[in-house]
Amino acid sequence: MVFYSKVSRYTRCQLKRGSSRVAKFLRDLLDAEEPLFTDALRQLEHASGRQAADTKLIGDITSMAHENLRQMGLNPASSTGQEVYHGLEARLVGDLKRLTKIIGAEESEDVRYLVPFMVKAANSVEFNRRVFVIKHESAKNLLRQMPPKILMEKLGYHDIESMFDHENFAELYTALRFSEGPDWLNKYDELFETVTPADYEERDLEIVVMDHDKYVDLAAHFVQKKLHNVTHTKEMGVIVVVPMHAKTMRGLVLKTLPLLFHYMNEVKLYSTFFKLKSKQPHFGKTVVSTLVADPGDASQMAGQKIHWRVIQRYLGKHKEDSISTIAFEPHVQPEDLHWRRAEDLLYQLDPELEFWKDRDYVGLSYDGFPIAFNLFDVSFAYSNSETYENRYAYHFRESLWNEIFVRYMGFRNLANQVLQQLDNSMISPEKLPVIKKKNVPSLRKENEKHDLLIRRKLIDAAEGRLDGVIEEFDQVFEMLGKYDKTVTVFGSARKPQEDGVAWNAYELSRRLAGEGYAIVTGGGYGVMEASNRGAYDAGGDSVGLNILLPHEQSLNNYTTASFQFEHFFGRKVAMTLDSSAYIFFAGGFGTLDELFEILALEETNKIPRAPIILVGSDFWGPIDEVIRTTLLERFGTISADDHSLYSVIDNHDEILHKISEYKHKRGSAKA
Repeated sequence: MVFYSKVSRYTRCQLKRGSSRVAKFLRDLLDAEEPLFTDALRQLEHASGRQAADTKLIGDITSMAHENLRQMGLNPASSTGQEVYHGLEARLVGDLKRLTKIIGAEESEDVRYLVPFMVKAANSVEFNRRVFVIKHESAKNLLRQMPPKILMEKLGYHDIESMFDHENFAELYTALRFSEGPDWLNKYDELFETVTPADYEERDLEIVVMDHDKYVDLAAHFVQKKLHNVTHTKEMGVIVVVPMHAKTMRGLVLKTLPLLFHYMNEVKLYSTFFKLKSKQPHFGKTVVSTLVADPGDASQMAGQKIHWRVIQRYLGKHKEDSISTIAFEPHVQPEDLHWRRAEDLLYQLDPELEFWKDRDYVGLSYDGFPIAFNLFDVSFAYSNSETYENRYAYHFRESLWNEIFVRYMGFRNLANQVLQQLDNSMISPEKLPVIKKKNVPSLRKENEKHDLLIRRKLIDAAEGRLDGVIEEFDQVFEMLGKYDKTVTVFGSARKPQEDGVAWNAYELSRRLAGEGYAIVTGGGYGVMEASNRGAYDAGGDSVGLNILLPHEQSLNNYTTASFQFEHFFGRKVAMTLDSSAYIFFAGGFGTLDELFEILALEETNKIPRAPIILVGSDFWGPIDEVIRTTLLERFGTISADDHSLYSVIDNHDEILHKISEYKHKRGSAKA
């Protein structure tokens, strides 16, 4: 066992950047190639300007692993690998029993009994299911060019149109990978070079349970090879539970549910990628290179600039199993991002699973191979009845590669680069934007422009201490500075799109966008999505300022520009930046919080007095009554001028006139 006790200040001083001891800890966990691995760390440090991030990572890994060991009643200093492995298994069994009960099922290993409960649970979590995928008719046209003869014969059809008419198309399309063979599939994927964005549409992703009797024999090889029963077709937006001959499988709930959540996130990521690329030339070629998912054969050479490959395929857990040596060279993988988000969806169902939270990249070496604290490695090994000697570390290792990149270059760089490079390109760390100096020129310029004293003080206080917040300020203010006039819209995230409040927000935002205003929202759902969609449909600028949360708030699909914050503080400041108007629809505590903060900032002249418009007198009228009668008349805690800072208006023409009048007056004042 490679054992590191608490990383003291003295130890940190010893574990310097070039230290072989630091490199050895991570290298042994990854079984990474040298000197490539050490060179890659040095280059990341140079590109980012962040010193000894790997040392901090080692301390975090050790600390979190030891915390888990103590929770299991094990002594980090003396426990054997066997004890740790079986302790994690025992913890998993308890979690499995609890989760099975939570989804409404009885404790069982019966596959056909458990599948409906897991599908229902997957469909119940809060998740944006809207995806950009190929139209059914366009996919059928491709199959008409290359009829799947083996599948047609298996199902008893001589005519492809008859098969289309009588079979579930999602099941048919998935069955292609079981029936036709790799050569046919590769040729079929090449047909996608002819597709255009017009062949794609937005619809909800779906989870399909394949007909057992029709497809169980066809799927047998897949199940035997993968040792699980879930697959997907990213181009179709379909996740499929595959039939299997085995009547029972232990640990199925903590194997299949994570896979369903994993593929939901993967389909969503590829949907975003396809939508992004649909606005660029050669869309079909991009789709082909993405579907083929070939990582290429370029090798890495020590002494050169080391670029981190984006790899889509699963790689073997041992070198002799991998498709090449790339698993042991610097790389990042979209798979890890999907698994991290799958964990978040699991926590929605069962918060007690947080024993495993943030442990995806945590592991310790015992007897020459890592024991992973990664939930998915542990659950898959348990389900497959693997012994200690054959334990899994695949997901852990992929997560650790990604975490090393994140520690130096930042999560946003990783997520953005993965999204941009899903067609298997390489990431060049030395070309990525990483803030090295603690200055924020565009932010200072924006603040000086509007003479916002409070923000200058905040920046002065933040410099040297809040690098992450400052970096966010600089980037988002630079982004928002591109728009001549903006309107910020607030409102409930809970309103469905067909609700009257959401529809009102859609219509008003559509009209504002038509007048040249960029619509800015928090980037989420409900009123935010409706407002972004209105601007998007009008062909205008639609901006989403999203926030990264433990239970993730996803960005809606109708933004032309967006930014994801890690800090609420930075997001709240950005939402008040020099808007032409602040429009509030019905909302909850968050909406009221934003309203009263903006009122306070305008009342104290910390931001320009742009119109604050409350839309929906049925909702805002009673609140206005409380402010007038209680705050103003009864207690005198606000002045009459304060009460006039906002207006309750329902008529869209009046709203547009008020905003236009403010914009005109402000323009005249500047002149």
